[in-house]
Amino acid sequence: MMDLWITFVTLIPMDVVPPSPGARPSAGGNGFAAAIVGGFFGLGILILAAILLSLKPKRVKPFERNTRPPTDS
Repeated sequence: MMDLWITFVTLIPMDVVPPSPGARPSAGGNGFAAAIVGGFFGLGILILAAILLSLKPKRVKPFERNTRPPTDS
């Protein structure tokens, strides 16, 4: 439970400054394209991590190691 609380607290931005009253908003927004590109980049990292975590080595059964089956001769 403490880990969850620490994670939540670290996600809260502590240095958010309110906009000044004289600032006017720009027409296109600040960094819209960068947010889109960064979102795709982050999504790609998450997908890559999920794929790598799902890969598991295959177990080799003891009698499937390049050996011939025993013959009754």
